[in-house]
Amino acid sequence: MSEITEHTFTSYLGPEFQQRLMWQILVEPEFAEKTIPVLAVEYFDDPNLKRMFLIIWEFYKEYGKTPNLQNQSIQQAIHEFKTPNNTMEEESLFSVLKRIELWNERVLNETLMYDGDIIQKGTNNFIKQQEYRKLAEGILSKVKSGEMKNKKVIVEIEEKFQKVAVIGDDEDAGSDATEGLEKALTKEFRKTIPTGVKVIDALTGGGLGMGEMGLILTPSGVGKTTLLTMIANTARNNDKNVLQIIFEDTKEQIQRKHVTIWTGIPLSELDDRNEEALEKSNKYIETLGPGRLTIKKFSQEDTTMRDVKDFIIREQKKHGFKFDIIVLDYLDCLESHKRTSDRNEAELVIVKAFEALAGDLNIPCWSAIQSNRSGFDAELVEAHQAGGNIKRVQKAHFFMSVAKTPDQKEASLASIRIIKARFAQDGQTFKDCKFNNDTMQIVIKDDRYVGDRIKGVKKYGDDEIKKHQEKVSGINHGLISVVASGTEKTPDEIELDKMREAYLKKNDTVIEKTETEGTTEGANEGTTIDNIHISTTRTDLTQDEIKGVVEFVKDTLLELDESGDTINDGVSDAVNDGVNDTVNIQTEELLDWSGQTETVGTYKTETTVEDLPPIETIPENEVLTVKKQENEEKNQSIFDIEMEFDDPDSIDNQENETLILLQEMGRTQKVIDTS
Repeated sequence: MSEITEHTFTSYLGPEFQQRLMWQILVEPEFAEKTIPVLAVEYFDDPNLKRMFLIIWEFYKEYGKTPNLQNQSIQQAIHEFKTPNNTMEEESLFSVLKRIELWNERVLNETLMYDGDIIQKGTNNFIKQQEYRKLAEGILSKVKSGEMKNKKVIVEIEEKFQKVAVIGDDEDAGSDATEGLEKALTKEFRKTIPTGVKVIDALTGGGLGMGEMGLILTPSGVGKTTLLTMIANTARNNDKNVLQIIFEDTKEQIQRKHVTIWTGIPLSELDDRNEEALEKSNKYIETLGPGRLTIKKFSQEDTTMRDVKDFIIREQKKHGFKFDIIVLDYLDCLESHKRTSDRNEAELVIVKAFEALAGDLNIPCWSAIQSNRSGFDAELVEAHQAGGNIKRVQKAHFFMSVAKTPDQKEASLASIRIIKARFAQDGQTFKDCKFNNDTMQIVIKDDRYVGDRIKGVKKYGDDEIKKHQEKVSGINHGLISVVASGTEKTPDEIELDKMREAYLKKNDTVIEKTETEGTTEGANEGTTIDNIHISTTRTDLTQDEIKGVVEFVKDTLLELDESGDTINDGVSDAVNDGVNDTVNIQTEELLDWSGQTETVGTYKTETTVEDLPPIETIPENEVLTVKKQENEEKNQSIFDIEMEFDDPDSIDNQENETLILLQEMGRTQKVIDTS
């Protein structure tokens, strides 16, 4: 297949263009299925190309798809639809096919530049030329036959001219805003790919969507490669075909970052834990679904966006798939394909080309740009601190910045700011986010964005957050009944009470929390916990059940502390300055203690353990003394419990388990005081 030397899109597109068009039909199934119905056999000048087109057309009518080179279905089509017993025709067809295969190999091996996109764009012009040619030949025939004297014939010719003139114009035509609303309003119209940073995914509605470009603004050394690698890794974990383009790092350095994400082994420990990292990586890779993560390193010298696009097209042709997302690290390493001495203009050309790449491939594309000097060690990086052409910010669909002060670098923290989001609310600032370049962990914690807890919800106001937290608290701790004086129960609370009663009836166990009068505007607002009461009618509690009660009480106290309940001073400095609780544990049997002294823990405040057990009171001669002792070496107190009983030999297994319960509650509530 020779080079095009004399034909251009403004002149006749002859055999050379027609051979390349046949090449595109055989290697681009999507293009072929769209183009074959509008082509005609008379468009081709070469008899062999005419016959090849007819075979492709017959195959398309029979199977509803076009044959191609990748799966060698074109060979099947030739054998099936060639003229029977015509060896010369078969040899001619395979000769044409061989030329196309050699051309395609040269393109894949980079000995020829890929120009398939140019051929595809010129197809409409080619069809127009051929239709005008047919029309001209028809007019000439009618002139010779004298039919042009008929006005009806002239009207028909004029109508054909009008039809030919608008061929291909529908691709550039505008559309009515009322058409296709169903597609526009579908939840998945963007087909987003998550980043792995949950708050960012919640803000963006799931990540970047088709044809969208996201840019990350950071000073040098903050962690743009960390974030971009995490985005690429998350996409691969979601069974996507990912292309990660790098300039400064080596392929092995990027691979190590992926290994750290997969295994949880920090980068700094990979050398010492090499075998473990390899074993864990291989196990994780076995769990991955379909997809591919391609790492391509380009030179920083004279690489343009056209070079990147040519590689993408060749790689897709070579392996027979399409990339779902591109992560390019980073835009400042590229050169403009338009030669200019103005660096600002060159930077704008680069970002425009990257935006066009996302649009042409219809996939999300991520990259980063560096800030200017003012961004170094800054608490936040704003748009005006972007190095180079500020118009690069305007081109992005999503634009965010990452900044680190010296203290944040030392603590592996960062401040993240959402500067621009075309498809979501922007302007958010997240300070002191976890951003660890060694462990490849990036975590943003913000109660306004539930992200993974409620799928598809982006942002909550304070009222919605409070209601959501109360609902989650009620579901997770349905056995706890919270009653504030003067507060009416909501329907949800009534339902939770029913769940609680059913559980208690089944297990013969009651766990209640009562509160003194506080603010009555909400069940959890301004209330004060004075007493926690635990009772049971069972006498056969196992050690695991007792431990379960202890853990339940512990979780309850922590939940109350987190949800905003006020816990009175008096129980522990570790739970909002103390809980002044009265804890009652009731059983039907008398507890006889061993009398031995055992060191349990260290606490300063005291509370009362009453009514042990409920049916028979504890003998007065059983004494439990709490002593406070300072441990100077470990800088912590020692909690000594001395227990004296009349008959230390009478303790049995169940009473010993109850003793363990008291000790566990001492650790949980920080103090125990018996009277």
